[in-house]
Amino acid sequence: MANENEFYEPDIISVSDENGNEILFELLERYETEDDTYVAITRYYETDEEIVDGDYEVIILKVQEENGEEYLAEIEDEMEYEQISDILITMVEEKFDVEYFEPEQ
Repeated sequence: MANENEFYEPDIISVSDENGNEILFELLERYETEDDTYVAITRYYETDEEIVDGDYEVIILKVQEENGEEYLAEIEDEMEYEQISDILITMVEEKFDVEYFEPEQ
């Protein structure tokens, strides 16, 4: 855990949705294999009210590259998603000293 005198500085990434709207996300963790890169992100909240009301859903995505531009994409293969999400969620839990839980459906 971080020293109490240190401040946490989140890694913020900007993502444009299909309508061109900018959405800010916090990069929680990054995982790389020989062939691919994956990220765990959550919506970034700026105001106190947003922070209190935020749902902090962890989103697992694959980093893709096309024409020299990086973008985030869903992991379409279910087995790949399960393996990668287990790894990234464990990394996030250890980094932030939290325990992930799956909401009831």
